[in-house]
Amino acid sequence: MNDDHDRPGWRDRLRAWWHGESQGFGPEVQDFRSSTQPQAPPVDDNPAPVIDDTTPNIAIWSPRRQQIVQLLFGEGIHQPGGEAQLRAMTAPLGLNPNMSVTELGCGLGGMTRLLARDGIWVDAYEPDQALSDAALTLARREGIKQRTNIKHALLDDIQFKRRSLDAVLSKEGLMSVQDKRLLLTKLRAAMKPGGQLMFTDFLLTGPEGSRVYEVWLDREPVKPVLLTPDDLQAELEGLGFTIMFMEDVTEEYKAGVIDAFARYAADIKLRGSEVTDNERDWVIAEGEHWAIRISAMDAHIIRLYRCFCRVLD
Repeated sequence: MNDDHDRPGWRDRLRAWWHGESQGFGPEVQDFRSSTQPQAPPVDDNPAPVIDDTTPNIAIWSPRRQQIVQLLFGEGIHQPGGEAQLRAMTAPLGLNPNMSVTELGCGLGGMTRLLARDGIWVDAYEPDQALSDAALTLARREGIKQRTNIKHALLDDIQFKRRSLDAVLSKEGLMSVQDKRLLLTKLRAAMKPGGQLMFTDFLLTGPEGSRVYEVWLDREPVKPVLLTPDDLQAELEGLGFTIMFMEDVTEEYKAGVIDAFARYAADIKLRGSEVTDNERDWVIAEGEHWAIRISAMDAHIIRLYRCFCRVLD
């Protein structure tokens, strides 16, 4: 029997584990802590100055927000799932150093650095200046800057050379693209024969007029522009992409979010008095952001899809 209705809501559970109550995150959390899962950031003997913002603000990628999301999701990672989900995305592509690979919406550069460590040369684009600057810094710190070409650019404005790309990847990097059809048209023209497109994106799967939709839309830091699954399929097929698979991976994604907060909860129990009120406020703000997203996913207003396409000519 499905007992979901007997459990507290996600936001209530977030606050519950914060206060050490038993109805917080429990054993149902999926364990992503494999050898490929990013661990908590190591202590830096010479840490860079951190702006200790007194009021949490997730509308901008300030240094403090970047620090907080890395506490949650792992060093150099700004999204749930960590390297486990990045590996799952890149594995089907069979990438090698002779390929021309591009990432769209690279964030802090987690996937770009993962590929660079495997010897792949990557062009990466990020529309947020603060994130692209941080991604460059992390690549330099890791000693792989020479294999990465990280640029600040609005994804709607990017131009590609015709038949120049072997593979394009994006992990939740396309939600704010205003004209997805134009971007897909550009990508199709830029693909070499046999080219591959692998991405995850939020799609609209419920009514736009609902209260849940309105709350979610209002609270997103960057206003999203979403296609429905049918619209996305039609656009891809109309442009000549062959869809290898298009699957709903929302539950996997949610598990990554819950796992991140559960691991953080375990960590702060060990750290105890070292956790400042400022850090607590920031983590709660980040948690509320994810609670609203998860509410929209649970209501089937939005769902996360993973799509893999190829160009056969």
